[in-house]
Amino acid sequence: MRGGREADASGGVRASGIRSSARCWLVGLAVGLALADSSIVTLALPDILRELDVDITTVSWVLTSFNLALALAALPAALIARRRPSAAFTTGTIAFALASLACGLAPSFGVLVGARVVQAVGAALLVTAALELLSETTGSDARAARVWVAAGILGAAIGPAAGGILTELAGWESIFLMQVPLSLLPLAALGGMPVRPRVTATGWPQLNANAALLLLSGGLVAALFLLVLLLVEGWGMSPAAAGLVVTVMPLAAIAAGRVVASQRDSLRVRATSGIVLVAGGLAGLALLPRAGWWWTLAPQLLVGAGIGLALAALTERAVVGRGDQVVHGGWTLTARHVGVVLGLLLLTPVLTAALDRNEDEAVRAGAAEVLDSRIPALDKLRLAQDVLDEVRSAEQRGELPDVETVFEDRPGSDEYGALLAALRSQLQRAVTNAFSSSFLLAAALSLGALVPATLIRGRPI
Repeated sequence: MRGGREADASGGVRASGIRSSARCWLVGLAVGLALADSSIVTLALPDILRELDVDITTVSWVLTSFNLALALAALPAALIARRRPSAAFTTGTIAFALASLACGLAPSFGVLVGARVVQAVGAALLVTAALELLSETTGSDARAARVWVAAGILGAAIGPAAGGILTELAGWESIFLMQVPLSLLPLAALGGMPVRPRVTATGWPQLNANAALLLLSGGLVAALFLLVLLLVEGWGMSPAAAGLVVTVMPLAAIAAGRVVASQRDSLRVRATSGIVLVAGGLAGLALLPRAGWWWTLAPQLLVGAGIGLALAALTERAVVGRGDQVVHGGWTLTARHVGVVLGLLLLTPVLTAALDRNEDEAVRAGAAEVLDSRIPALDKLRLAQDVLDEVRSAEQRGELPDVETVFEDRPGSDEYGALLAALRSQLQRAVTNAFSSSFLLAAALSLGALVPATLIRGRPI
């Protein structure tokens, strides 16, 4: 803990301008918005894929580009922010807002990805500078770190839900256009704030905490990205409905954070407990008995509670009392977003291969359903061929097949309705099984964070 800042607080220094609590909210809003962008477009990916005419592998770069650029920019941004925090926050905020506008108006996929990279650089500047601004506002490095951590966790966890609802209501472009005015609002926090740069000895990063953050963040890719894809693409939910379903995780994270605030458990206990909860929740998602959003609620509760415990504890250990706090905040951002990129690179090919395998099984099972159905015999062969054509067409589009389109021009009798329900059930079962391997791998990746986390020492700060 740096004594200078705490001494200032005990001496009665008060932030001028707007009230400190309002300033904390504004700076926290900036951090939450910036880090929400690591996951906010997840539910918009299918629409982006169709509208910008790219395949499923290419469209993933909307996520990967942001997280990779943020991981690379975080430490250089922190080195800038430690010397000129107000300027870094202002520059980062304006860059983030302009890049968000460019994303919302992007005429092509290349422009969208390029703007996402600029977004990430702006996010790196404003998020690292925010840590110093919060220290100035609260008069305490420890309290500043807790606000900073909480804002980042909530932003990343709420991102998919917010993105899904906006995509459903106003299209994927609205995700970015909405961010423009909201991201500029926190600039009001700088009014009347005399921020004095503090350049102190930085020291080495806390390797155990950052390694655990990296592995845990890699596993959380399954909860923050793959789960929403399962709900929308696999089970046919609307983006808005899926967004509401995944609000369970941020709510659980908030609840866990409030419980922890009243306890005095060691950082290691909180971190390891949270990691076990996350891994258990991901394993639960891998073992879903059948398709149905209600089956995901209990695993989501575990993952959310684990996020509230582990991410907060690991980040506190990596940042608080570590010399130059801003630079160590940059290290945690790097670790978390390298983990996200690692998770995307590991889990995406596993999911793609599993979808191919299970799709073949679903086609065979679907053919059997058609042949065993009570529809007219002559239509069985035509319908089976139409279903096969839709499967092949969807594979070329990089999407999951939509069997309902095959039935649009066919009679609405009970026989056809029963067959459609059976085919939909077969497809949902195949997709659910395909996601299982990715969730299990994510659980193992998260559980790997226990190794460095058990080496952490330290009481709550």
